Amino acid sequence: MELKTYQPLNYNMWDFSGQGKNIAALLQPIEKELWNRALSLQDKRLDPGHAEFVTYFALELLKYELGDRKVVVPAAILHDIGWSQMSPAEVNLFSDPNMKRYEPALRARHQEEGARKARDILIDSGYSQPHIPHIVEIISQHDTRDGFYSLEDGIMRDADKLWRFTIPEVEISTTHRSKTLEGLDVRNRKYIQKENFLYSDTAKEIARIEWENTLKTLREKLKQR
Repeated sequence: MELKTYQPLNYNMWDFSGQGKNIAALLQPIEKELWNRALSLQDKRLDPGHAEFVTYFALELLKYELGDRKVVVPAAILHDIGWSQMSPAEVNLFSDPNMKRYEPALRARHQEEGARKARDILIDSGYSQPHIPHIVEIISQHDTRDGFYSLEDGIMRDADKLWRFTIPEVEISTTHRSKTLEGLDVRNRKYIQKENFLYSDTAKEIARIEWENTLKTLREKLKQR
């Protein structure tokens, strides 16, 4: 699949603060309210800027995939706020040498807490009631569900996974998870081809474009040092 109109991220212009400056002009008023209500709860698992990147990719995917924006964008904004409801000790277990032992329970907990907190935010914001159950259901198993619950679930989870192909995720992985750029290159190329990892062919092509863009940008930076 070829996306002739898709343009990769311009990292020279991207604001890395995670405050939402890159997506502010793209959000509708109710989406901005959800973003502002959730902002203090975002990026609590050593992933600064994650929520903004995921929301950006969700908006990009919606240009090609005919999902319901009223479900996809709120789910993207709110999908990881459950980490904010967990203790620092719990979150820090991701840095433990035995992390794999704890990961399933931690991921389940953040989904459960995220679904609960997302429902509260949506209701308090006066969000469209018919869409709330669908949004909450997506968040409730966005890391652990086998298969895809709906088109909107597929789009939101693709947006979440596209984070893996960005420069911030590379920097986090190489700094805190002892990964190498070469190792991440092998991993990400396998992810693009892996069956049922990405929901849509659109996401696969965006992943390919973004990963090539990330590699090119990082290699240019290394040459300038």
